[in-house]
Amino acid sequence: MKGGNTRRNHRREQIIDSAAELFANLNFHQVLMDDVARRANLAKGTIYNYFKTKEELYLAIISDRLQHLLEILQRRVDTRNDSLTNLRRMIVHLYSFFAKYSHFFDIWYREKARLDLKGESQIARQYQELRRLFVAVLQKGISDAILIEHDSDFVADLIMGLIDAAVLRSKYFTPQQQRQERIQVFEFVLNAIGTPRALELHALGVDDPEYAGSQDER
Repeated sequence: MKGGNTRRNHRREQIIDSAAELFANLNFHQVLMDDVARRANLAKGTIYNYFKTKEELYLAIISDRLQHLLEILQRRVDTRNDSLTNLRRMIVHLYSFFAKYSHFFDIWYREKARLDLKGESQIARQYQELRRLFVAVLQKGISDAILIEHDSDFVADLIMGLIDAAVLRSKYFTPQQQRQERIQVFEFVLNAIGTPRALELHALGVDDPEYAGSQDER
């Protein structure tokens, strides 16, 4: 049974990967389920065993990827831990995820203005949870005197917009250039809202994964 679930999950991921590439490069109405089946090297009937409609498949690309992103951040970011490291992890992992799943990012970036992200849909709830986690990191930074006083809801939205812009800007960068870009984003944010103490700790490398022997950003 476990093996069957593993195969099913793998096939679902195969379909989503194939569909994401098509939807990222074409308008929604231009993509046919036949196209997805050909791209995934599967029969069209197999696609319908997983997704009843094209819209269901399209929304699953967004929802599945957002859930994966949330799970990564929830593992990596713990507001009981060092605030500076948490802020770095939040920014680095958001950037890295969007850069890795570039087709998902293209779809997500295009759809954010259309989707009701304050509503009750699964995607809206996932986005709200992501945003709550970011706000919690910022508020903990303020309480730890790592970040200056600010409106955390406002700043969370600004930083997420900044990450979007950086991913767009670096879309055709090499992996090494993207690694540099994500740190530049973090340092830009730190220079904007970090306290002198935060800048001092960053200069000492306290937030660097190599400082603590972490594998987070490698």
